[in-house]
Amino acid sequence: MALDVQPLSAALGAEVTGIDLNRPLAPGDGAALKAAFAENLVLVVRDQKDLTPEAHMQFCELFGPLGKRSRPADTRAEGADDPPDVMFVSNRKKDGRFIGSLPEGEMMFHIDQCYVERPARATCLYAIVVPDVGGNTLFGNLCDAYDALPEDLRAIVDSHRALNVFSYDSTSRDQVASSPDARKFVQPMVVGNAVTGRKALYVNRLMTFAIEGMDDATGRDVLERLFAHQESARFVYSHKWLKDDLLIWDNQCTVHARADFDPTHERHLRRFTIDGGPLNAA
Repeated sequence: MALDVQPLSAALGAEVTGIDLNRPLAPGDGAALKAAFAENLVLVVRDQKDLTPEAHMQFCELFGPLGKRSRPADTRAEGADDPPDVMFVSNRKKDGRFIGSLPEGEMMFHIDQCYVERPARATCLYAIVVPDVGGNTLFGNLCDAYDALPEDLRAIVDSHRALNVFSYDSTSRDQVASSPDARKFVQPMVVGNAVTGRKALYVNRLMTFAIEGMDDATGRDVLERLFAHQESARFVYSHKWLKDDLLIWDNQCTVHARADFDPTHERHLRRFTIDGGPLNAA
């Protein structure tokens, strides 16, 4: 069966079928995957039954070097045999404690690692167990959002940088704001797609807290307008997870969020990132 790529929505995303990542790629498949990723920003590779960590990592390395784990070591997952840079997004428990990160609840729109100097270029999740209802991941197209900005907002983001803040396992802005040990980094408000060169609006509701050079009240008003704009339905695709989905997203040109789900239902996904290096303003 040949590799096939089909759009998932008008906003972004494509579904990939006809490939088994536990086996070596056919000639040309790697290039086809990279081209589809650059065009669609989100790829969902279906039906990757029993995908091994090694195969998962090899897939990630098509798009760049593996990223280093940024979370504290004591939040690591199940066992010493796990690859060192794996993270589990999971509500499984062992000895009464969650084994992974971000175990439960809704999570606001965000960009992974925007609060450190070298945010991930991409993030890749493999669905080991997912609930039948809820827990969707929503993805927003930040390139289209930038292109559609009103002129006054475009002038601001083109000429300013913003402070991004996060505390681990926070899922709401209030939790981040109240944390005494939050990590912080100032980033451009506009970045470029590494392949296509398209500009992307690099802010998000969960982690972007202030605009350099603006007073707090003015900055908050601008950010609220930007958040509402980038979360418009026309820019968003909602992914309903199926077991054995492997999903990778461009972490510089998309924003993502998690819908709520029943915490009594297991949700267990394996995560790797792809290194991106320091961001450059577009």
